[in-house]
Amino acid sequence: MNTFLAVLTGGGLAAAGGLGSGWLNNWLGSKRDQRAHAHERQMAREALGQERLDRTYTELGKYLSHYADWARSVQPFLGPVPTPEPMPPEERWRIETLVMNHGSLEVRRLLEQWREQAQKIENADIVIRMAEQSRNPGTLADDALRERQALEEYRRAMHEADEAIRDRMRTELGSQAQPALERGDPASM
Repeated sequence: MNTFLAVLTGGGLAAAGGLGSGWLNNWLGSKRDQRAHAHERQMAREALGQERLDRTYTELGKYLSHYADWARSVQPFLGPVPTPEPMPPEERWRIETLVMNHGSLEVRRLLEQWREQAQKIENADIVIRMAEQSRNPGTLADDALRERQALEEYRRAMHEADEAIRDRMRTELGSQAQPALERGDPASM
């Protein structure tokens, strides 16, 4: 009987140990699965964020290119330069919203500097046109002359702001790719 009790007690302990071990393995496995799922969710969020940033900066690049064409067409020094079709307000608003939602603080800061230069070009064009259309330009002619002389500086500053934005976008996208002209991309020449 003692042998029977010893076997029964030992077997009971073994069964309890097996149950405890199984429960511990299940609990540890559950924790491991939770960590793995959390990691997968985090990776998916990061991938989605990178995808949004890429799309936003691609759209911003198109926006900057469109306005670079516009800036070249405003009161050109030599000969007429075709003015691009105006960007529809809805398209501009969409791009600005993308940048505000997904662009970095630095890109938004640089874009504000770029806008200041674009505004100077637009204002200069208005003053020059008003003087050209006036029957008696008076002091407006002096203002128009000053603005015409400053236009190239405004365009240069706008171009520099454009390049700073594009450099920052490339950095944030993880690409240290050279600008198209430095790569020798024939499409950009």
